[in-house]
Amino acid sequence: MKKKNHPIIKDENVILFPGMIEKYVENGLKFAEETNFVEAVSCFDEASKYKELSDMVQSVYILSLLEAGRPLDAKKICETLYEKRSPFFEQVIELYLTILLDLKEYKQLNEVLDGLMKDSTYTFQQKKNFKQLKELSIKMLTDTTYSADEETKTNFDKEQFELSSFIKLPYGQQEHLIQEAFHTDITEITEELIAIIEGSDIIPTIKSLALLLLGAAGVDNEVTVEKFGFKETIIPTAPPEHTAVDRVEPIKRCIENLLEKDPSKLQMTLEMVHRHAYTLFPFDWVGYTNEVVANKYIEYVDVLFGNSVLRSDEFFDLLIVMEESLEVLSGE
Repeated sequence: MKKKNHPIIKDENVILFPGMIEKYVENGLKFAEETNFVEAVSCFDEASKYKELSDMVQSVYILSLLEAGRPLDAKKICETLYEKRSPFFEQVIELYLTILLDLKEYKQLNEVLDGLMKDSTYTFQQKKNFKQLKELSIKMLTDTTYSADEETKTNFDKEQFELSSFIKLPYGQQEHLIQEAFHTDITEITEELIAIIEGSDIIPTIKSLALLLLGAAGVDNEVTVEKFGFKETIIPTAPPEHTAVDRVEPIKRCIENLLEKDPSKLQMTLEMVHRHAYTLFPFDWVGYTNEVVANKYIEYVDVLFGNSVLRSDEFFDLLIVMEESLEVLSGE
């Protein structure tokens, strides 16, 4: 038999014997499976010094980095997978978006979401979810959108925002106009935006977006908001202390704890909570604790999966109305 000659890899003064890199990867995956993420990261760090890890391994690397408290390093790997359009990237896109949210990098988040919504490889439902997350992130932008050093635009058609004209536009165009106005000096159309929010024929999601726009612009005029049976006069810069949007994170944690072994149902439930929190803004799931809200949404999704029959109560009635209102926007 011929003697096999294996190449010996050298890195400065370190000699890596055959199979050593593979062993680092193998141990990293093993430690990650055992939820020993610090050790997993250590192994992946070593392996990545000498070779490019597979997309599958990098996805585990990302999760391990997050659990080990290294979100910036996790973000870099996500960016690499995104830029090279990795087929495996769909598996980590939710992690990437979560990282950008946690790091408060809202501008980059919106740029990534814009790219995802234009990508033909994603389904209509996925794009709908990206769109809802983009709208939700606008709430987070209210403290930064109108910074003093940011250039603003004033070249918009004021007549388009007049209620009589605005209401005739397709819902998608209404939404686009308001989103574009987030980078605009809206002083001239403040009254028109208030009329849109108070309009009886404006769908709830558009009202939410217009209200967030006024808040971002520092408008302190009183606005009467009415939707889903709730009605309240508020000041855009000082919305109610507790809104559905503010409660998304604790409710999300409850749902994750309850559905950790059912990823399909988990994803669908979280997406629905995000959508409804935004369209319900500035109101709340009044009278229901985070735990109860989490369980109600899980129960409703269970019905959608055909595992149970929906029982009638006030919460489910509100949930169904919100879903119907969102279908109007997405069904154009």
